[in-house]
Amino acid sequence: MKDQERWSRLGWHGISFDVPEDWCPGTLEGDYANGYMRVEDETRVRLELRWETGGRRVAAASQLVDAYLRESRRKLRRGLPEPRVDRGRAVKELGALDHEAFTWRCGSGAGATGAHSLIVVAPASRRVVHVRVLFAEGRDERALARRLFGSLRVAPRDGADEWAVFGFRFELPQEWRLERSSLRTGCLQFAFRAGGDEFEVVRQSLAGLTLRNSPLEQWLQATFAQALRGFRCTVRADSYRGHPAARCAGVLSLRARPLAILRARRHLTALAWRCAEADKLFALRCESRTADDPRVARCADSIACH
Repeated sequence: MKDQERWSRLGWHGISFDVPEDWCPGTLEGDYANGYMRVEDETRVRLELRWETGGRRVAAASQLVDAYLRESRRKLRRGLPEPRVDRGRAVKELGALDHEAFTWRCGSGAGATGAHSLIVVAPASRRVVHVRVLFAEGRDERALARRLFGSLRVAPRDGADEWAVFGFRFELPQEWRLERSSLRTGCLQFAFRAGGDEFEVVRQSLAGLTLRNSPLEQWLQATFAQALRGFRCTVRADSYRGHPAARCAGVLSLRARPLAILRARRHLTALAWRCAEADKLFALRCESRTADDPRVARCADSIACH
């Protein structure tokens, strides 16, 4: 690992860790309970992450490593030499969690491959998290894996989960579950749900070009156009952390949902701002029973826009 290598944060479904800045997710599958992530650089796959939720009783990390190694050996092609395994290592920063780090090497010469692996049991969620840092012959990547494993977080901090991809990081209370996401070039969108409440987070690049012919207030309304339908909204210009901003507040119209008169009112709270330094736009929307929902402000405060 180069001393000057720059790092960033990667976080998904309550699991987060440091990665070199040029590593990006290539595959994202599953949900909070069970899922898979593949992380790549410009040339090859560098990391694989799997997580699954166990039953009432989750096996110890050492037993899970035993099972993984048995299955991996069973899948080896005939004729290949027995893999070399170095196991039983601990990660100092994860001392409070049941875990085991180990290294698997297979083959020899130019075709040799290996992986530094870590299996962690998260007791509160009963999730088993398995991280593999892949390496080729001559590139052991031990120091890189050590830093990555030491930065791993598998539980909320102060009740919030960390979400971070492509240099965009924010925090949300752990009860929010991701319903859908869109990670398009230039625009990242995340939609969450907790009970009957909704939360949406957006980051868009090329702010100057986007707002060339329209104000920020109009962009906010267009970004959440479908979600705003049925709400009686007011939109106003504002400032946020020294940036030009727009705020939207709304109440669900009785015409949109006639039976709503028998239920608690539904409110919409939205905030958008333009960061000129990063040339990016940020927007958050929450639909809930709370007017001016404070969760919007807390999420916005967790975003470092430049």
